[in-house]
Amino acid sequence: MVNARLIDRFAPRADFILAEELLLSAAATAAYRAIGELRDADLESPVIRLLFRARDLPGYVRSHGHVTDLGEILLGGKGILLGERPGREIVLGAAGRFWSPVPEWYEVTPETFRDFAHARGGTIAMAFLVDPLAEIGCRVTIETRITVADPAARRTASLYWRSIRPAAWLTTRGLLAAIAARATALTPS
Repeated sequence: MVNARLIDRFAPRADFILAEELLLSAAATAAYRAIGELRDADLESPVIRLLFRARDLPGYVRSHGHVTDLGEILLGGKGILLGERPGREIVLGAAGRFWSPVPEWYEVTPETFRDFAHARGGTIAMAFLVDPLAEIGCRVTIETRITVADPAARRTASLYWRSIRPAAWLTTRGLLAAIAARATALTPS
């Protein structure tokens, strides 16, 4: 199927989903480039910066001594690139027990991600999709899918998801705003 989304290959079933989109009057190529160039410094909202500090992003930056990239921003340095359709979609992922007070992360590869079924863990897949729209520019969608195979762990993850969903929504909206600002700056007038 030509129009199938890449995230469907890695997370065809999800227990928890958050999807947000934004219409941009910027070129689709600029929006996709903005996603790839996104850095923590682009997140202008004080609230979103606070959310990332709560996840110890500054400690991560200090301990690694470099500017964080998109995967490190979004998945706490434990994320991997699952797949990409250049110019259209990029999917990041991580596996672990991320709902516990001290998250436990597990090694996965793009080949093992879909079937990951650790008894106490789950997966997070995050897709960035750019759809060109002739009339206005493009639509950027960010979709996060969390899958937890173990029923007992799913109950705990459900409590976690309910508590962080508002912050996840706010963070996603902030990421969309940062992408929009950068894409607009990259689009010739």
